[in-house]
Amino acid sequence: MSKILIKGGRVMDPESGLDAVSDVLVEDQDIKEIGRIGPEKDMRVVDATGLIVIPGVIDLHVHLRDMEQAEKETIETGTKAARKGGVTTVYTMPNTKPPLSSAAAIKKYRELLKNARVEVGIIGAITKDLAGRELADFAGYAEPGIKFISDDGFDVNDEALLEQAYKKAMENDLILVTHPEMDSIGAGGVLNEGEVSRKLGVPGQPNEKEYKAVERGIRLAMKTGARAHFTHISTRESVDLVREAKKTSDLISCDATPHHFSLTEAEALRVGTLAKVNPPLRTEADRMAIIIGLKDGTIDFIVTDHAPHTEADKSDDFLKAAFGISQLETSLAASITELHFNQGMALMDVIRLMTLTPSRFAKLRVGRLKAGYPADITLVDLETEKTVDRMSFVSKGKNTPFHGKKLKGWPVKTIVRGAVY
Repeated sequence: MSKILIKGGRVMDPESGLDAVSDVLVEDQDIKEIGRIGPEKDMRVVDATGLIVIPGVIDLHVHLRDMEQAEKETIETGTKAARKGGVTTVYTMPNTKPPLSSAAAIKKYRELLKNARVEVGIIGAITKDLAGRELADFAGYAEPGIKFISDDGFDVNDEALLEQAYKKAMENDLILVTHPEMDSIGAGGVLNEGEVSRKLGVPGQPNEKEYKAVERGIRLAMKTGARAHFTHISTRESVDLVREAKKTSDLISCDATPHHFSLTEAEALRVGTLAKVNPPLRTEADRMAIIIGLKDGTIDFIVTDHAPHTEADKSDDFLKAAFGISQLETSLAASITELHFNQGMALMDVIRLMTLTPSRFAKLRVGRLKAGYPADITLVDLETEKTVDRMSFVSKGKNTPFHGKKLKGWPVKTIVRGAVY
């Protein structure tokens, strides 16, 4: 039996509300005890003096690639990046090559999880091959234990098919995770439609492209009684729609990313195509609306939408460059920096948005510090301030608009099921 004593850190657990200097004893893969604990001969002691000790971060929206996209990322490199960033559980999206749109494809992909360095969940596709024409076999997702379905990267724009998806999802105890985007609006847009897109002479995406899809999804959820989750919302109108829907229904939820609450469209002028992401970085008004939504509970939790690409994929041509940001290594520091240090959100609330609330959404046992629960733990130095250097990333994807930004509050140790890194 291995024993690890995390000694003298500020232990912060959003479920119990514990916020005190304490010790955490880990035995094998689980938390054994939290309190004042004296070291014993057979214990490995991790000195956490001056650090905060929090549950491992949970990220319910990443793209781990692999298979025919191994040049962009593999399960091994993506989960190593997660571990470096203090993230101990990730859920990977189905827009792999080939797509994860059947139980057989998921079973094959799951064989690759032997290379994972953190816990990995899989999200199944809504439509076969992500083509948006025919629903995948939702009943078949039961055997591999799929909880969520998404065509992330695309929306299902056939409304009759989308309504059928909501009904079938409810019948099979699945939650639709919608990438809200109306194909008929702002087609070909590569940045937010506004001052920056006009200055660069490229087509833009208006806010309407997103919020009209959110509006549609809420309407269909109310009609069918199915749950609807909107991922990476980026516009003030989307926040308002979700806030209003939540007043009368518990069917609606959403998440947001650090890049959408930390950055604006202006980053495209600073770092070029590194700032090209879908949905796009928006205006300052949209950014602040996301922050207000996180503060008042409209937005349920934080995800990264970690989307690694090669340097060639991120060419200097905005029209040709791939959408996406590599985010796993910076998400915790970016969230602490913007939400806590810059916007004054209580640190416990930031931690909750990255641990407990995604855990409850996914019905996981992690995301809290509690005796008898898995020892997924992150140690953070709130005083460490570093400038992001994208070329130092463990991820194969070095594509981040946070490059050159100073962030404060970095993970220094990550414990995954009792193993210290």
